[in-house]
Order: sequence, then structure tokens, then C-alpha cells
Amino acid sequence: MTLALVLGFLAAAATTAVATALLIPVLRRAQVVDIPVNRSLHVAPTPRGGGLAVVLGAVLVMGVAPVIAWHRAGLPDLANRFDVAMLGFVTILAFAIVGLVEDLFSLTNISRLCLQLLLGLFLGLAAAAQVGARPWAAVLVAVCTAGLVNATNFMDGANGLAAGHAAVAGLWFVVVSLAHPVPGLGFVMITVAGAAAGFLPFNAPRARLFLGDSGSYALGGAWAFAATVCLARGVPALLAVAPLLVLVADTGFTLCMRIRTGQRWYEPHRLHVYQRLVTFGWPHWAVALLVAGTAALCSALAWAGLQPGLRPLAWPLVALVLVVYLRLPLLVGAGDPFRTLRPVR
Repeated sequence: MTLALVLGFLAAAATTAVATALLIPVLRRAQVVDIPVNRSLHVAPTPRGGGLAVVLGAVLVMGVAPVIAWHRAGLPDLANRFDVAMLGFVTILAFAIVGLVEDLFSLTNISRLCLQLLLGLFLGLAAAAQVGARPWAAVLVAVCTAGLVNATNFMDGANGLAAGHAAVAGLWFVVVSLAHPVPGLGFVMITVAGAAAGFLPFNAPRARLFLGDSGSYALGGAWAFAATVCLARGVPALLAVAPLLVLVADTGFTLCMRIRTGQRWYEPHRLHVYQRLVTFGWPHWAVALLVAGTAALCSALAWAGLQPGLRPLAWPLVALVLVVYLRLPLLVGAGDPFRTLRPVR
């Protein structure tokens, strides 16, 4: 099992690296380029759409599993052994397609949200059917999925941030799948981690290519899938969401503060914690390490919380880590932009 996971990681990383190197000149010729605007953290036009290579690396390696299963166990046993893996495959691919359409054609806010909710509803219904749960929970899954996909997209604004976090989060869910067996989850998430690692050298410390919405949507879909199937299979809640909390905390805090100060919360901005730190002068790689490190620390505290004596402290300690992360711009002297913002009418 361990050897299979290592090989899956390496195969996904290698496939993504090769695909990324081939994709960069294609995107440049096609003029699929992110032009800097006043809210951007980059200053040079950079190709976007690298998520295609990440998704390709992940789903190609994921797709080998059903072929092997069919060859070794026959078609009748395929659905029983790989239902979770196939759900992950379909979810990630579907969100990647929505993100690609957004990259190419710029969907309206309403149509984008409707598609995210529909895919989230599918994920919730499928997960409920697998464990025999009541289907009404799918509505909650749909809402949380849309929120998580958008949070991942909003946090994809600094070089190496989304890919670095993805490598940490993907490996964490592999660990969870081994400690609390969820058939198929480890194989899906090891390919996501490997694909993110294969893309990372092209995105940090200097970005030659951005993920684009195709990549961030696919990663958001992967996190929604992993958290949903973990919770459906009885994995403790903190273990199921630990590395994702930094994304949710940064996005949720920023959204709440913008609403509180009367801003148009739906408009682009540079007020996320990571954006404020980059604007203050931190290099992109340092901010990416901060987010990945926060995700890793939250995961380590969640794991420590499995010990009976530490269980009551796990959630408070994770909350403390997130509060420190949210206040870090103030602690390093970057200032509080929300104090100076005037309500927009």
C-alpha cells in the first residue's frame, strides 16, 4: 500500500511537470495571459491555465486504478472497491471544467455559483448514497462546497500559495485515510498532492505560469470531496477539515470585515491576510510557506487531539493558531486597512 502511494505521488508529479513545461508556450501563443491590474500582486503578464496540467497529472494517474481493478478483480467488483475514488475523479474533473470555462469565457456570478452548487449537490447526494445517509444533508454539502471552492480561488493570488497548500493538504488526507480507512481516498489525494508538487517549481519562487480558475476550482473540489467523504465515513470533524481551515479563516475574516466596513464585498480587492503581507513587502515564497505551515500546524494539532488527554485542547489550539495568522499583519506592522476604509454607498 505504501509503495503504491509513493509511486502514485511520483507519477502524478512527473506527469504534471512534463505537461506544465509543454503547456506554457501553448498558452503564450494562445494569449491566455493574466494581465496585471491594480489588485494584482504580480507586475508582469503571466500565462494562466496551469491547472490543466495539474488536473491532467492527477486524473491520468487516478484513472489507472479502475483499469487495474477491472483486470485483477473483474467488472462486478469495480464499483464496490472504487466508488469513493471515482467520486473524487468526477468531482475534481467537473470543477476543473467549470474553472476552464471561466478562464476562457468569464461566466456571470450567478451562473458560476449555480454550477458550483449543482456540483456540490451531486457530491453530497453521491456521498450520502454511499453510506446510506439521508439525502437532505446534500444541501449543506452543496453550500459548503461552493464556499470552499471560492475560498480556494480567492487564496490563489501569490506565487506558490495554492500549490504549496495543496501538497500539504493532499498528503494530510492520505494520512487520514490510513488512520481511519476510507477506501479510495488516499489514492485520490496522493495524486492531488503529487500533481501540486509537480506544478510548484513552475509557480514559485518566480511564477512562469498561474493555476487559473481551472486549477483553483479543481483543488477546491478536491478539498470538498475529501472533507465530505471523511465526515460521511465517521472521521472526526477536526481531522476532516484541519488543513482547510486557514483558507476558510482568511476568506471568512476578510469577507466579514469588508461587510462590516460597508464595502462592496463582491468586488475584487487586496485585503486578504496573505495579500496584505505581500503588499507590506513579504516575498511571495514567504507568504506561501506561511499558509502551508499554518495548514500543517493545524493538521498536527488535530492529530495530537486524538490522544485522550489532549482531545479537549485540540480545537482551542487550532483556533489560537488561526487567530495568530489573522492578526499577523498587525503584529509585523503592516497596519489595519479596515480602520481606514470608508463605507461605499
